[in-house]
Amino acid sequence: MSITTLRSDRRVHKTRQHITHAFLTLCDKRDFEDIVVRDITDAADISRSTFYTHFQDKYDLLEQIMKDKLAELFRLYENNKTQILRYVPHHEVPDPYFLLLFMHLSEQAPIYRVLLFRLPHLRFEDRMSETIQHTIGQRVDNNRMDQKQPIPLDILLVSMASWIVGMILNWLKQGMIYSPNYMAIQLSRIASIGFYQAMSL
Repeated sequence: MSITTLRSDRRVHKTRQHITHAFLTLCDKRDFEDIVVRDITDAADISRSTFYTHFQDKYDLLEQIMKDKLAELFRLYENNKTQILRYVPHHEVPDPYFLLLFMHLSEQAPIYRVLLFRLPHLRFEDRMSETIQHTIGQRVDNNRMDQKQPIPLDILLVSMASWIVGMILNWLKQGMIYSPNYMAIQLSRIASIGFYQAMSL
């Protein structure tokens, strides 16, 4: 890749980030239906032609933001697969996947709060759950291969993803009062010892 192409790619990426930030800031303050492209270009201090160079309209912009976030969530596993698959469950050691997940959410909390709480009609929560299900499914395939599973895979994936997403939503709503490491350890403990033992039953 030439230096000119690299610089151009960086400018494109920076411009898209600038537009995205302006748009999400607006969404945090106003209803999505009331926002028009002119509001976004004014907030980002760019021309309409610059906006339309990157996105078709506000719906395309929103869809790209969601796709980018879901891709990032999926890459948490893909880029750290070796480390994650080596993990041996222990109630004092956080599962690397949980730790990476909550660190990522902490770093980008403003974006996730908008997508999950300010724009509920998007059903981003469902798409996040599907992404986490897919990640867990890959992890099961890598770890258990031909082993007989005590719980049907579809039930296992749905229940785990629902549990994880539920914890994420509650954590974000509470203003992330616990650190990513603390959350990762708690989820790891619950996953390791099980709900009944956690309830001292």
